[in-house]
Amino acid sequence: MYRIVFLLLILCTFSVHAQDDPTPPQDDIRNHPTDVFLERSVDATGIDRLTFVDSLTGAETILEVYGQRYTPIASAILFFDQARGRVMLAYADGTLVEHPFIQPNIETRRVDWVINADESMIAWTLTNADSTGQLTTVTIVAGIDGSNARQVFVDGPNTDGIRALPLAFSQDNSTLYMDNHFDGLNDRMPITQYVRLFSVDLESGETALMPGEDTQACICGAGVNGGFFVRPVLNSTNDAFDVVVHDLNANIRYVIDAIALRDYIHVGDVLISPDGRYAVYALVQINFFGTSQQSTRTVFALVDLTTMSQTTLTQPITTLVRPVRWSEDNSAIIFTSPNQDGTWKIQLSDGRLDRIAEAAYLGTLRALNTEVLASG
Repeated sequence: MYRIVFLLLILCTFSVHAQDDPTPPQDDIRNHPTDVFLERSVDATGIDRLTFVDSLTGAETILEVYGQRYTPIASAILFFDQARGRVMLAYADGTLVEHPFIQPNIETRRVDWVINADESMIAWTLTNADSTGQLTTVTIVAGIDGSNARQVFVDGPNTDGIRALPLAFSQDNSTLYMDNHFDGLNDRMPITQYVRLFSVDLESGETALMPGEDTQACICGAGVNGGFFVRPVLNSTNDAFDVVVHDLNANIRYVIDAIALRDYIHVGDVLISPDGRYAVYALVQINFFGTSQQSTRTVFALVDLTTMSQTTLTQPITTLVRPVRWSEDNSAIIFTSPNQDGTWKIQLSDGRLDRIAEAAYLGTLRALNTEVLASG
């Protein structure tokens, strides 16, 4: 099933194998990189299917799990198993084990995490609820193998349903960017949005609002990468969204005028290219929300962070898709959908959305090495 798909992805989309990794020995399949795909709710019980595809031989391994928040991390897929109530690691050889140091407590109602750019560090939050429903969020940072683990921030107890949510590490890994997040917000919205972003100094524990967040009154998308903080916000007439760009290194603020689109009232899913050249985000229109006639239209906007300008990247799309990574030297974007299996690609040169795989691409794992994470 995935033979043609993974060849297409490797040859046409994900040249990262050739660029980032030395040629693996051919006599040990454990050294082969592995592409991982997700199919959601493959039966009436809602179980998901993970398919691990050897990038060199095409051999497949399948695991079926009841998971959330699937994240490639070193040689495994990190996810929360809803059936077990545990954080799990799924490996390319079919091994499924509990994560050695990220696990909920008895009072924990949610676990979230974020990984830094080179996969050397991880931050996670335990959102705990007491008997009255008050939320306390504990944030911990460690090396990817569990080394140097330390608590960096505690928020709460809160009675207003607010919890802390990790978003990204800074370029030098000295700062963690987080959100004062409404619990359950992104579970109810079609795209990822944030309330009020702040930073945590990982050495001192000091916190500070991100630039402009003291006056921010919009639950909108945001992204931090490549030294930029990108935040679409409502314009002065409250009918469209300007894009505010903060150069975090130079401490300079830019405002990019809104794209005129009627009734696109949700904005989010901001994804900044690793080189800090572009950002993409979604504008969503929902009609007849919550009814059997509900329909969704999505337009993606492209922000040029060199010229500080933006333009629409796509015509309206009736299938909800979300950007997941940049590819082809940041000249194309890979998308998946929360509502439909598949992987799509948009070339910046023409803005055409092409389906390139039948299942959702999660990422590419490094050579199999269970000790990397199990030693923690």
